[in-house]
Amino acid sequence: MATKISKATIFVVLAATLLQTTFAATYTVGDSTGWIMPTNNDDLYDNWNDNKVFVVGDVLVFNFTTGQHNVAEVTEAAYDSCTTTNPISTQNNGPVGITLNRTGEHYFICTFPGHCSAGQKLNVEVRNGNSTIAPSPAPGSSPNTRTAVYTVGDSTGWTMPTNNDDLYDNWNDNKVFMVGDVLVFNFTTGQHNVAEVTEADYDACTATNPISTQNNGPARVTLNRTGEHYFICTFPGHCSAGQKLNVEVRNGNSTIAPSPAPGSSPNTRTAVYTVGDSTGWTRPTNNDDLYDNWADNKVFVIGDVLVFNFTTGQHNVAEVTEADYDDCTATNPISTQNNGPARITLNRTGEHYFICTLPGHCSAGQKLNIEVRNGNRNALTPGSSPNSPNGVLTPNSASSLAATFSFLLMSTVLVFLSY
Repeated sequence: MATKISKATIFVVLAATLLQTTFAATYTVGDSTGWIMPTNNDDLYDNWNDNKVFVVGDVLVFNFTTGQHNVAEVTEAAYDSCTTTNPISTQNNGPVGITLNRTGEHYFICTFPGHCSAGQKLNVEVRNGNSTIAPSPAPGSSPNTRTAVYTVGDSTGWTMPTNNDDLYDNWNDNKVFMVGDVLVFNFTTGQHNVAEVTEADYDACTATNPISTQNNGPARVTLNRTGEHYFICTFPGHCSAGQKLNVEVRNGNSTIAPSPAPGSSPNTRTAVYTVGDSTGWTRPTNNDDLYDNWADNKVFVIGDVLVFNFTTGQHNVAEVTEADYDDCTATNPISTQNNGPARITLNRTGEHYFICTLPGHCSAGQKLNIEVRNGNRNALTPGSSPNSPNGVLTPNSASSLAATFSFLLMSTVLVFLSY
């Protein structure tokens, strides 16, 4: 009997190892406190950093008010002495998302006078490999959970409803929003905008003193505090027709909400893909199919994010037409990003074409064509692989695998116990 139990125990241990799910993690620095100048607590961000495991591809979100703080990546010496003479990079507009694109130590400070010396500084160590869940954190610290990205209205986007002023109330049903989650408002610049307003202005559809306004679509809003958030379109007649959204943001882990009603969109998490995985976005050597091979067996849906890891000045990424993609030309690119790493949110269905416009790079194979689908990521075609960017399981694919594996595991254990 002891032998039977030992065998069963071995299988359980193996299962626990195999079922260890991995995610590209997004961390909100300081959690609900955000990125601020500490008061009488210069260890604030050292304490926040404890028990966290950072790997290449993870994202740090620094939530701060523009004009009151910034975030600069600096050398170790500059970090220790709180000097800001030659920062590696500086971002002045909050909130800021920084992708950790190399292994080793990373040092961040606020360059406003007195802020760094008061403790507004962060040092993280980045490892190579999958972002595996860290050991259980100490009580009170935040676990390594993945932030959810919601595309408001799903495929409908952010628009003025026609005879349906409950459109966004209905979309909001059965969703759980947490601090650090992101709302993506997909709209055409010049035809709509999105303003965060007070409850009174939301009810009255006025925007006399908006908390914030974004006029360029698509707009990404990071939910950086608990409580009610109110969003409207300020174009005349749009809010009163139903182009308004009220969400409640909770504190804690962004757990999957209860199963939605049939026909509604499930609370699924957006996938973040690092193009080329550890190779990054580079000019291939004798392998012009590099990015075609990388894209094989991947399922891209609206709201997913592509991260192009490259060195600024050595590469760029441009979205182009099919004709320009085929010819490796970029006369009239749809968009171009010259600073790496670049993050691109896939905000429409259909084919997307990306190239590097530096001479000879595209013709050598530094080009990527993907198809973006609409709808639930669970609806995979037979034979296709689940959406697991960087070899990482999303929560949906992970839970499916877990269920299947658990069934096989229990069956195997029962067989062993019968002998």
